[in-house]
Amino acid sequence: MTAVSMDALFAQLQAMHDGLQNGDLDTVQGLLDQHDRDVRDFMQAAQGRDTGTDALSNLLYAQLQLQDRLRDARDAAARKLRESQQAERAARAYLSTPGA
Repeated sequence: MTAVSMDALFAQLQAMHDGLQNGDLDTVQGLLDQHDRDVRDFMQAAQGRDTGTDALSNLLYAQLQLQDRLRDARDAAARKLRESQQAERAARAYLSTPGA
């Protein structure tokens, strides 16, 4: 298997950012898992070993930023779900009260 190029790795990150914009968190997580494997393969390949530390550092920093955005998006989705569930419980409690 041939390791992907540095440009392809950055393109993967951009595609994941686009997925986050669309709210497709599960797909982004899957892409991120594959991206992580691709980065590891790249770094073990000759091309990766020959790549400067600045370029690798920039790639890994961009990956960490994406992971942070994904975590924040998941946290926001979980918060909305909890709020929705709480509102639903409150509505059911109100409707089950005599005289409501």
